[in-house]
Amino acid sequence: MRTLCIFTLVYCLATSGCTALDYSGGNTTEELQRSKVSIAHLNEQMAAVNREVTLLKSEVQKIKEAEAAAIKDSSVAGQTGATKEKEAAVSETGKKERVKEVDITKKDEMKKSADEKKAVEGKEISLKDLKVKVLSGNGKLPIARQMSKRLIAMGYKVEDTGTATRTDYTVNTIYFASDYKTEAQRLAARLGGKTVAKPLTWSSVFHIIVVAVP
Repeated sequence: MRTLCIFTLVYCLATSGCTALDYSGGNTTEELQRSKVSIAHLNEQMAAVNREVTLLKSEVQKIKEAEAAAIKDSSVAGQTGATKEKEAAVSETGKKERVKEVDITKKDEMKKSADEKKAVEGKEISLKDLKVKVLSGNGKLPIARQMSKRLIAMGYKVEDTGTATRTDYTVNTIYFASDYKTEAQRLAARLGGKTVAKPLTWSSVFHIIVVAVP
């Protein structure tokens, strides 16, 4: 709207100038002087119009630059958002992978522990590695000593002898600690008779405790 007004003004001034020139044909000094004044005034108006046009071009250029910057910022923001989403997805994937690795590690450890336990249970333990104690089942210490000599002859290492808290045992009884059931059953078979093997129900430093009877 502002530009239209300026150009209308220029047109009017130009028309006025042409009219003035037409009147100059009268060859009068006064009319010639008026024409010169009109032309000078018209030149001033044209210069003002040129300045306005230059200013408008500058403003238009600034607007274009601002629009270009806004588009660029919007594009950068979109790329940044996409990058953050991608990083978040990668981070989440990394977390899942770490959790999976931890689960696999735990499973491996559990499997290894189970395998080691089986290996201990199935391992042939040396007789001299067994901690054996012999007790008398009828309250008489010589019975325990006799059994101790018998076990030593078999290859066992008897570390202690004594009498049991009970005196009503009727058969040789072998008490075994956890993981020593196989050794206890093997010893019971070697002693023969009605020898029985039972798990220890109390805390003991010995692997096998033999309660002997006559």
